[in-house]
Amino acid sequence: MILNAKHQIASLISKATDEDESVCFTTLEIAEEGKGDVASKIGFILAKKMKMSPAQAAGEIVEKLKPHEWVKSVEVSGPYINFFLSDEFYAEAVRRILEMEREYGSGNSGRRVIVESPAVNPNKPWHIGHLRNALLGDSVANLLQFSGDDVQRMDYIDDLGLQVAQSLWGYLNMDKKIEGKTDHWIGHEYVKVAGMVEKDEVVKKSIEGILKEMENGGNETAEKARWLAEECVKAQYETAFNYGNHENVLICESDIMREIFEEGIEKLKKSGAVTHETSGKSKGCWVVKLGGKMRGMTDPDKILIRSNGTVTYTGKDMIFHLWKFGKLEGDFKYSKFMDQPTDGVAYITSKKGVKKDFGKADLIVNVIGVEQKYPQEVIKHVLGVLEYNKEAENFVHLAYEHAWLPEVKFSGRKGTWIGHTADELAIEGKKRALEKVKSELPEEEKEIIAEEVAIGAIRYAFLKIAPEKKLVFKWDEVLSLEGDSGPYLQYACVRARRIMEKAGYEAAVKSYEFNAEEKRLIKELARFPEIVGNATKKMRPHMVSDYLYSLSNVFSKFYTNNPVIKAENEKERKMRLAMVSAFNNVLSIGLGILGVPIPNKM
Repeated sequence: MILNAKHQIASLISKATDEDESVCFTTLEIAEEGKGDVASKIGFILAKKMKMSPAQAAGEIVEKLKPHEWVKSVEVSGPYINFFLSDEFYAEAVRRILEMEREYGSGNSGRRVIVESPAVNPNKPWHIGHLRNALLGDSVANLLQFSGDDVQRMDYIDDLGLQVAQSLWGYLNMDKKIEGKTDHWIGHEYVKVAGMVEKDEVVKKSIEGILKEMENGGNETAEKARWLAEECVKAQYETAFNYGNHENVLICESDIMREIFEEGIEKLKKSGAVTHETSGKSKGCWVVKLGGKMRGMTDPDKILIRSNGTVTYTGKDMIFHLWKFGKLEGDFKYSKFMDQPTDGVAYITSKKGVKKDFGKADLIVNVIGVEQKYPQEVIKHVLGVLEYNKEAENFVHLAYEHAWLPEVKFSGRKGTWIGHTADELAIEGKKRALEKVKSELPEEEKEIIAEEVAIGAIRYAFLKIAPEKKLVFKWDEVLSLEGDSGPYLQYACVRARRIMEKAGYEAAVKSYEFNAEEKRLIKELARFPEIVGNATKKMRPHMVSDYLYSLSNVFSKFYTNNPVIKAENEKERKMRLAMVSAFNNVLSIGLGILGVPIPNKM
């Protein structure tokens, strides 16, 4: 609604100055507290044209402004024009929020988008570094869906990696009996085998043989490796479901190599996007030459195919992205991978299956660690060489920094994740939350509340931090009921719903004279569409987190000083109930985007 008010004010200024409305809009900003609601610096822009100072220009423009029902008054403050919004605007803002319900702030973008996340190697459980990827990818997908995009949540499964070969060697040679949660079991086996490889050349050679068979495909070893990888991913997805995540489709590296790689690499060779080196250290390799595009690198060329014919990860990924953008004739077949608690079936590429409508994206978002900047830059560069300029512009690497606990950093090979997995994080969170739940509640209800509080707290703690910043997870901050935390926002939402229930909720939005704190709350609610729009454009869920925390603080102050159920008269009571309902609606939408559950009680 603030965005709508800005457009209306931009139109008023445009008509008064004959300046383009889009230019007038760029001059608008939220006014300083006490100096109106919306401010314009149009005086700076038109001063030279009007042959007067910015302050004089602002004064002249105000004289020409026509009245509008949403503008109560206008004041000049030096070169700025300050607009004070009317009670009619505030009433309309509340009415609009209540009428639109869960669609308030949503869009109709209509793009076809692929969000790739979390792409965890299928040889270990998720640790909190993987969890950051998964939660970031999930919330970005939520943002894009809310904006009206058709989003495919896609997971890349590296079932041909060395880690899978090492895990398979451990399974075949050490212990074929899987005990406990599969991803944890495989992860422990991988740590043992990785340690053996460093000391035992025979083991190393045996694993290299397994890897070669996996890459060749069509043999028992390759089938066994694929089975083991899928079993690990199924266990990883149990973790995902606990945190509220889901996927639409899993693309396996082995299927990329079987179904689309040859077509893709021939396309690159014919285009000149890759070069066959005939001398130097990369002799016999097919490489992408970036040259000066990667400043500070002594060797900016990237090998896609090695001299022995094996393909690098980036080589496979490059072909995969040509498919994502619908630039290859080849396609995959899909079979059902597993049922999910929400959002139906997850599909996986397979030899036998049926065609599905995946790929052919307008926009691709890859949620990948910041250390993968160079390989991602290679893909973007090659798209440009192929003259897929629009696709290159719509290829987004959403880079994120590492996450860790204060006492530990993580390494899959060294096993430093043991005892600190995402599963154990959720268990510890629930345990701590249970200590805070009221003891008189039934045990089953306490368990549900504690789990929702824990998951909400963890998700919010991860998503309130900008992706480019490092994240250190601290329980004392995460589960606090005060300050910038998930439980604080959950409690604000639960409290709003209790107010409505207790009042019997009979709200009404009619003519009303709003006080300063009521206006402050409605103005904050009215900012939501603009906030969520910017967060979607920049793919920064923390912008939603920041807003929700600010909104909840404003609501707390409003509720403390403005009785709702015990308001002085019925008109005031109904309007304030409408404001509480509007707050609940916006906060619920925002928490939904972040994937933070809202308990029935707290």
